[in-house]
Amino acid sequence: MTQQSQYRSSQDIVHRIRAILGDFPGYRALHADGRLYRGTFRGNEAARLYTRAQHLQGDAIPATVRFSKGGGDPHAPFGATVGMATRFYLPDGQFTNSVMLSQKLFFSNSIEQFVALLEALKPLPGQDGVNKTGLEAFLAANANVARSFKLRGETPAPVSFAHTEFNSVHAFLFRNAADRITAARVHWIPVEGIRGQPLDALSGQAGDVLFTELEARLQRGPVGFDMELELAGPDDPLDDATALWPPDRERVRIGRLLIERATTEVEIGDPVMNHDPTVLTDGIEATDDPILQIRRGVYEVSAAQRSGGWKRCPFSGAR
Repeated sequence: MTQQSQYRSSQDIVHRIRAILGDFPGYRALHADGRLYRGTFRGNEAARLYTRAQHLQGDAIPATVRFSKGGGDPHAPFGATVGMATRFYLPDGQFTNSVMLSQKLFFSNSIEQFVALLEALKPLPGQDGVNKTGLEAFLAANANVARSFKLRGETPAPVSFAHTEFNSVHAFLFRNAADRITAARVHWIPVEGIRGQPLDALSGQAGDVLFTELEARLQRGPVGFDMELELAGPDDPLDDATALWPPDRERVRIGRLLIERATTEVEIGDPVMNHDPTVLTDGIEATDDPILQIRRGVYEVSAAQRSGGWKRCPFSGAR
């Protein structure tokens, strides 16, 4: 991987996503509809065995969470996929992000395969919606992508954000104070337990149903998630976001997030809130997963398109 490889094809990918899912100015290309919440995270003693990251040393760390729908249409009903993007505000004044999905796998394991999938999905001239014939042909020729689609199709829809497990999809490298590195995938496990429902039961409800349910729940008290590491075995792939690891992999809970109330970009002081999953801190490192690497460029392109980028900055007219 070259230093700038995360930017390869980024603008083309965002363009292709909008061509398939719709172009909604001012919104993200994916996870267009979301709301922000504020809370506190605290790492536990086990965390320090695996990482020296600032937010995992046991202190109370301010955090924000953006829960979101999975698609590109902000006006659509909820689907089976929802997102949870967390930002930890570190003691040294910086921040780090953790971006997770209710699904366990991504759609492809290389940039080339993802671009080819988007090409297969592109609507036919004069038609709306995905090209189902193109998708079927692509899945027949790409077994790993077909497995990912099958798993997603079998995953129940959420009944509440507070009852949904979220998954990092990608592996990361955790480095402790002794420089020992542990490869792991990361999960948020809901303290109140995992529950789901049939997709038809969710998609027939109001488009804000999971947001209003969560906000009513927060009136009664905080909503908790435990951060859990899924430790890689010696032969588990670290660069393939379409590959499940065996179910017997050891899991270690390393901290708890308590979400307390709703918030906004204005209150946070960041009108863009770009949750780039490669914004990491010492003690957590990205792997060479090409899909993880390109997400920086894709997120930056999407953020610039919806916000006006640098041209909206106060100094943009300076000479």
